Amino acid sequence: MNCELLFPTPIFQETISYEDLTDYVKKTQQSDLGQTKSNEGGWHSSSYRVPLVEFENTWESIETHLNTFHSFLGMAGEVYITSLWFNVNKKNSWNIPHRHSSSNYSGVYYIKTPENCGDIFFLNPNSSSGWVWPRKSVIEQNNVNSDSIQLKAEKNVLYLFPSYIQHYVGMNLSDEERISLSFNTALRH
Repeated sequence: MNCELLFPTPIFQETISYEDLTDYVKKTQQSDLGQTKSNEGGWHSSSYRVPLVEFENTWESIETHLNTFHSFLGMAGEVYITSLWFNVNKKNSWNIPHRHSSSNYSGVYYIKTPENCGDIFFLNPNSSSGWVWPRKSVIEQNNVNSDSIQLKAEKNVLYLFPSYIQHYVGMNLSDEERISLSFNTALRH
């Protein structure tokens, strides 16, 4: 039998290591009241539209990986970061399911990830998958029949994904904070 997988959702994963931004984020958290977006109990910084010297190398590295991902998908033009923000999730904090509208790609880069700090979950974009493949009928979950895919939150790991995919971050069950940065993008032709 020939089986074609139509309309897959690409998720890019790469380990990068530049500046350790832990101290910068903790210092910023003291003066930035933050905002509430998808965060439940966590801190979401104000957005940056351009890189500061403290994280300029990380910003540029992420843009390089974004453009590699974009080219791999067979797309023309250049991708750039339009907004970037930091997240600090203390114990019992999490992020509700959400999408990043008005963006082409989004991503997360993990700065500090203690054990059990909450992984990222991507929800199946096919809203009908639950009735086609009910959980009780699934012998072994895979990328086709699952309603969600869990990817590990790991220090220095970068995940890039199309902004249309709904995702959430599991609850931090650690006594330590999880620190990450997230971003949105646009295309420059």
